[in-house]
Amino acid sequence: MSAGGLRIGWVESPLQLINAVEAASHRAEETRILLRDGVAQLADTAAWLEPHLPGGVTLAMAASATDRAFRDARRRLVGDAFSGQFRAVVAATGVRDLVVVDDGSAALHLAAVLAGHERFSRMGQREPLRQRMLGAVVGARLRAAARAGDVTLVTAYAEDPAMAALAGARIVPNAYAWLRSLDADPPVALPATVVLGSALAVDGYVDAAAYERWATSHPAGTAYLPHRREGGESLGRLSAGGLEVLEPGLPAEIVLGMARGLAHVSSLPSSTGATLARVLPAGARLDVTPVPDAWWTARADATFRSTLASLASNDDASTEEA
Repeated sequence: MSAGGLRIGWVESPLQLINAVEAASHRAEETRILLRDGVAQLADTAAWLEPHLPGGVTLAMAASATDRAFRDARRRLVGDAFSGQFRAVVAATGVRDLVVVDDGSAALHLAAVLAGHERFSRMGQREPLRQRMLGAVVGARLRAAARAGDVTLVTAYAEDPAMAALAGARIVPNAYAWLRSLDADPPVALPATVVLGSALAVDGYVDAAAYERWATSHPAGTAYLPHRREGGESLGRLSAGGLEVLEPGLPAEIVLGMARGLAHVSSLPSSTGATLARVLPAGARLDVTPVPDAWWTARADATFRSTLASLASNDDASTEEA
């Protein structure tokens, strides 16, 4: 492990946790990762990962990013730079030495923010005045820290033009070498074909009925892996439409990456495409369906749609390389 000292991480989703461990492994840094309590799948993901963690990496639950260990840390890692809790910490203490890992489609939006092309706010949301004011302060501090070389982005989108436009920030490619190296049994048995669930409908960005028609258009017996925010009646309709709904309680990177006999994964555009292109078993194909214009709701603003279109393009390129 690096002699640079302990880095303290704060993550709020299973994907952020995987990426935090990847960053620690790649950078050979002693890292203690704090996991936000009460987040769906996060504790289960941590329990699955713990026996496989690289040396020097430890996990602990925490109620808030304002936990003293993270707030006072000289070296930090964060999964969601737009988090309200992270904003509060940066506003109070500054940026310091910061590693940022991918948090879904927000990764490319953050790059545009750090480059000064977008204001600091969560993509696709109209934030309250207080959050916008806090965001202006935090955004200015992050941009200044990036220019000074105090921000490192560990990302699956290292080759994206949005990342190349950053001045000062260090860009480290995330090839998921640690996850791919694991010799672990599959957490659940999968058929040859899987539809990867998306949060676009449940979050109100695309028409739910159109999304369900797309999902159930796949052959009967296809497995459906829900996004962790999906549930209830929508999963019942998907099951009635012929899909085999599986809920292993773990992120797709683990479930699909460890699968045996997997041949085909179908999804809508998301950052998961770039991830899966690096972790899918040999021979498995990832097909990404662009979102038709008619599916979008009023909540999906131009920035959000543009970012998803960019993700679709990146997904296509990544699957060709995989």
